[in-house]
Amino acid sequence: MLLVAFGLMGVWVLDDYGVSVDTRIQRDLAGHTLDYVLGNVETLWPDFNRFYGVAFELPLLLTELALGLDDTRDIYLTRHLLSHLFFLAGGLFCYLLARRLFENRLLAVLAMLLFLLHPRIYAHSFFNSKDVPFLSMFMICLYLTHRAFDRDGRWWWFALCGAGVGLLVNLRIIGFVLPAAVVTMLFLDLVRVPEEKDRKHIFASVAVFVLSTLLTLYAVSPFLWSDPVGGGIEWFAYSSNHPHRDSQLFRGEWFWNHYHHPPEYVPVWFSITTPPAVLALGLVGISALVLRGFSAPADVLRDTRLRFWLMLAGCFAAPVLAVMVLGPNIYNGWRQMYFLYAPFCLLAVFGVRWTFYLFHRSRLRFSAYGAVGLGVSAVAVSMVAIHPDQQVYFTFLVDRTTPEHLRTRYIFDYWTPSMRYGLEHLLEKHPSSPIYVASHLIWIRHHHHTINAKDRHRLFLRSEDGEFMIGDTYRPEFEWNEIYSLKIYNNTIFTIRALAGGAEVDDSHRRILLDATSSDDPIIDSDWDVYLMDGQLVYVRESCSVGDGEDRFFLHLDPADVSDLPEERKQFGFDALDFGFHFLSGRGDAGIWDGKCFRSVDLPEYAVERISTGQFVARRKDPVWRGIWNVRAAEVYDAFRESHKSSVQPAISAVFDVYLDERRLIYAKARCDAEDRDARFFLHLDPADVSDLPEERKEYGFDILNFDFWDRGGESGGECFAVVDLPAYEIAEISTGQYTDERLVWSGRYNTALEGVTDIVRDLRRKDMQPVISSNWDVYLRDRALVYAKARCTAADRDARFFLHLDPADASDLPEERKEYGFDNLDFDFWDRGRESGGECFAVVELPAHEIASISTGQYTAEERVWGEKIDVGGE
Repeated sequence: MLLVAFGLMGVWVLDDYGVSVDTRIQRDLAGHTLDYVLGNVETLWPDFNRFYGVAFELPLLLTELALGLDDTRDIYLTRHLLSHLFFLAGGLFCYLLARRLFENRLLAVLAMLLFLLHPRIYAHSFFNSKDVPFLSMFMICLYLTHRAFDRDGRWWWFALCGAGVGLLVNLRIIGFVLPAAVVTMLFLDLVRVPEEKDRKHIFASVAVFVLSTLLTLYAVSPFLWSDPVGGGIEWFAYSSNHPHRDSQLFRGEWFWNHYHHPPEYVPVWFSITTPPAVLALGLVGISALVLRGFSAPADVLRDTRLRFWLMLAGCFAAPVLAVMVLGPNIYNGWRQMYFLYAPFCLLAVFGVRWTFYLFHRSRLRFSAYGAVGLGVSAVAVSMVAIHPDQQVYFTFLVDRTTPEHLRTRYIFDYWTPSMRYGLEHLLEKHPSSPIYVASHLIWIRHHHHTINAKDRHRLFLRSEDGEFMIGDTYRPEFEWNEIYSLKIYNNTIFTIRALAGGAEVDDSHRRILLDATSSDDPIIDSDWDVYLMDGQLVYVRESCSVGDGEDRFFLHLDPADVSDLPEERKQFGFDALDFGFHFLSGRGDAGIWDGKCFRSVDLPEYAVERISTGQFVARRKDPVWRGIWNVRAAEVYDAFRESHKSSVQPAISAVFDVYLDERRLIYAKARCDAEDRDARFFLHLDPADVSDLPEERKEYGFDILNFDFWDRGGESGGECFAVVDLPAYEIAEISTGQYTDERLVWSGRYNTALEGVTDIVRDLRRKDMQPVISSNWDVYLRDRALVYAKARCTAADRDARFFLHLDPADASDLPEERKEYGFDNLDFDFWDRGRESGGECFAVVELPAHEIASISTGQYTAEERVWGEKIDVGGE
């Protein structure tokens, strides 16, 4: 019932805690690892973050995905709830272990209370998904270890213990302290038992435990999958010298955690932040155990329970001594060492039992009972008094009364979960107006996600200075007035400052958003709509989910003139202006208004030829989304469309309509899809004079200008277009279309010598001239030319070869090579003599000058004759 009460209280205060600055990193790590497991990415993160275990983070992420959560507040609250419940699970196993150790329910309840009522750890149990889960898992593994060494233990307890230890080591490599202790205890068992049968049982237990540990560790550690040995060595090297570098405040002096580490750092932090009653009882318990061990050293081999207690003392003392001697990279107080509290709180209860036993026949025993009860009550009262900021709890062993003494001697609220209250304070004091907050401090952006959705849209986080600033530092180039401070123990956690002179920030956020969305269609229509206006790009999303603003944006600009690029970018040929949602070194602004997220980015002053932008996640093969906009192509297409697109027939009418406009080709499709954009375009040009070709193309006789859609085109409102400038030489024929690796999607040709074919046919129809052949194709005889026309032609109509045989009135008029046959052969392919426009096909063949008696024409394929007719001309 007590644990249920703690659970209900946890749900009640769940929304009182902010987030840590590491929360998003941990969530991103789990997401990337899941992508790696599912094969969505080829490698894990390249930096040291890949060595953070995901045995706890992955279940958090999978729960989020299973519940379909997309609002950031819901996601963080769910993470906090699950983290706290796992902390309570640690308390449950603390009770179960203490019940077995003491065989006393009251002492077991006391152990659980001491475990759960550590102020700092209690607060961290909500927002710390690294150190507190490791603490809880350590307690669970201690319970499994005790069960495994129990007299009635079976091999499966060693298997369960090994699986638990595998998970423990995945969370933090320092968890190896426990398997080292287990193996040591098994070795002592091996020394004390003489029977061969018992020795075999011990060897089997060692094998089961080690195998279970290694298999579990391997299964939950993807960084070991490709190279278990090499990955393990690299993991150990990283963990021995953590690369994180930061300055730490300790006893009034700053030091670099990776460079100099005071040996007393962990003992002092542990002493001044652990409740005094627990600290005293723990030291009593350790002292009593040491005395017990030295007084009867032989009992260490015989008494399994005593050995387990000594193992608990070793699990506490050995890591502390190792840190003091080796000086690893420890920072942020002692949070990486929170697991020490698991054995310590049990040792404290051992001290309680030893004290009760010492005074059990004295009247002082009632004083001992009262002192323990008073100590536990004092801790609970302290937690209530500073709620919900228990993460800055200090004991009376340091000066808590002198103003700002603690804050100037020790790092205070290093993960800044309390700063969320600053945003909530501003929302409360300004219930209706938009609030502009400077977000140059990264933790402000994290807390923005935890605000209620109905209020979140009123908070504008500006990359530059806003109307308000939250933090213990401020930018001196502006004049600020302090309007609110949150203090614990007379020490400031954070301060809210306002620009002197009142609200001097205009509503540029709302104006940018309204101007963008009320303008023309976006230049890029994707996960975010991207608008180009007045030297800015404006990104707009109708509603924000957790990843929309968190995934990093890339922005690459191809200049019209490479010489305009900054010197350091000229070698690459494009400018890279990648940015985060909330700031870009002063470029543009970000905010939320009326449920819409938006981000503006100032473009450089030079002329831009192409814009490529989107969002990406580190090491993912494909971007989250991507869009490209060809600025010049869009300008050309808009001008063409406005001037005469509706009155001009396309030179090629196929999947894309292709227009010949001056010295350029314009491709257009009204409703395009991904396949239209992804298939590669081919463009082959036959020159009127081969000598005009570039040197490398002369041997082939034609020019190749193949291109990808995004290299020459763009999309707007579902319509796709591309613009290709043609070379200066005279072109006889244009052949273009699209293809993939598997097939030809479409193709079309345009013979520039036949530009007047369409006008010729329309002139014939206008004069109501009857065709001389009316078959699959209508064939007209006009002057000295045959004109072929078909209203609705298909690929089969164009692909079948035309035959054209001329019987002369006088065989002597034939060319020498044809005289032996008695007729002239002018067979042709459609694209050599014709063109297509608006689904209608035309072809024109000039007839020779000699007198013709009859004409035979039609089409054929390799398998059959498609159609054919013969007419008598009779000298026409």
